[in-house]
Amino acid sequence: MALFTDTNIISLDDLLQYETTLVQIASSHGIDVNTKIGLATSAIGNKLMLWLLNLGISDPQWINRRRLGLSTVVVTPPLRRWLCLESLSYFFAEAYNIQLNARFQGKWSEYRQMSGAAADSTMFSGVGIVYKPLPQPALPLVSVAPGVLPAQALFVQTAWTDEVGNESAPSPVNGMVLPANSAVAVAMEEGPSRTPPSAIGWNVYISSTSTGLTLQNMAPIAIGSNWSLPTDGVNNDSGLTTTQNLGQSPDFYIRMSKQIQRG
Repeated sequence: MALFTDTNIISLDDLLQYETTLVQIASSHGIDVNTKIGLATSAIGNKLMLWLLNLGISDPQWINRRRLGLSTVVVTPPLRRWLCLESLSYFFAEAYNIQLNARFQGKWSEYRQMSGAAADSTMFSGVGIVYKPLPQPALPLVSVAPGVLPAQALFVQTAWTDEVGNESAPSPVNGMVLPANSAVAVAMEEGPSRTPPSAIGWNVYISSTSTGLTLQNMAPIAIGSNWSLPTDGVNNDSGLTTTQNLGQSPDFYIRMSKQIQRG
């Protein structure tokens, strides 16, 4: 699971699971879906931060909460649902304000109510927290030099790992078309000085398609080191770990025992 402060924790693809016509509506009415996702994420982030600050010592990290912000909050399934529904509420509010269409007004009202219920569900089930966060890495640096690899498409992602094997959410995908007779090296953009304190290394995931990228290294790659694609190419063994389920699970949950003020 991603951390709340990772980038693109909610995407258009997440919203399409609720509204399959979203792209057509956005296009015909000039609505930027990513802007609405950003506004909804910011609004929920502000609410989460206020709730955590109000909890005091019920939050095990309360002494450092202002410094940590939401960097230790995990995007659990209930929180992801809340983010999606709040984003859709913002989207249809904009659609209604543009068109004054009763159907859009109904959608806006429906998603606003569903978002409120999702907020209650998130807080009652518990806000997931990690002690040692591994933030999502930046886009990996990929360099190409003369070598022996054939021409092919390559998609690369990376993830931080800690001493007990936890991994961060995967980085954004760096894709390219490799020319014939090449060699490929991958590095983390952050560098040693910007590495998360709890990270002891990193992993690299590669595939010839943009989904189902598989783990390529047998052991974590040392911080500050590069990784080179072997001359026999990408390991596509179906038994290898993929990026689909990367991310940290909560170390504990903070529950709100009383009815939440949605405000």
